[in-house]
Amino acid sequence: MRNAWKIFYAVAGGLVAAGLVVALGGFVASGFDARVFTAQVDRGQVTLGGTRVDDPASLPLFPEVLTAGNVEIAGN
Repeated sequence: MRNAWKIFYAVAGGLVAAGLVVALGGFVASGFDARVFTAQVDRGQVTLGGTRVDDPASLPLFPEVLTAGNVEIAGN
């Protein structure tokens, strides 16, 4: 059982490291613009990374989010 936990933690650590590399890569590719980490959904208008999305229905799984009702991203 101890061996299974070692494998679990190794895989989890690898996924965390891969996620950090992808996030850092996006940050560098954006020209070190912190807006790349932002997302805003307001009355059907979608803004991802400071860029307005023309057709939000083309985003994967997004039509389900639009029809789910009110979605609050930040509790302001």
